[in-house]
Amino acid sequence: MHYNVANSYFLLGKTTTSIPYYHRAIELNPGKSESFYNLGNAYCVLKNYDEAINSYQRSILHDTYNGPALYNLGNAYYMKGELEKSINSYQLALKLNPDSPECHFNLATAYNDN
Repeated sequence: MHYNVANSYFLLGKTTTSIPYYHRAIELNPGKSESFYNLGNAYCVLKNYDEAINSYQRSILHDTYNGPALYNLGNAYYMKGELEKSINSYQLALKLNPDSPECHFNLATAYNDN
């Protein structure tokens, strides 16, 4: 229930309100990768990249084949200026989804900026 409420608030643009619900959903089901992933998305919207990175990393711990989490982890690292980590995350995401044009573009941008 808390997960669905969090998603609803997030989709309504009430990102700050969604965060406690994601945390509660994680307390109730700490193995659900999607809760960590969506929490990371919420933190990215708020430009809290440290918390986003932490959330994406925890999502990946529960689902090592989570390409979107790896991609968004790369985005969060990029926004913090941690280009090497960004590049590494994009490369791992591309191993899982080699046809992602967004990931190829972001990887090229990170290489260019590095």
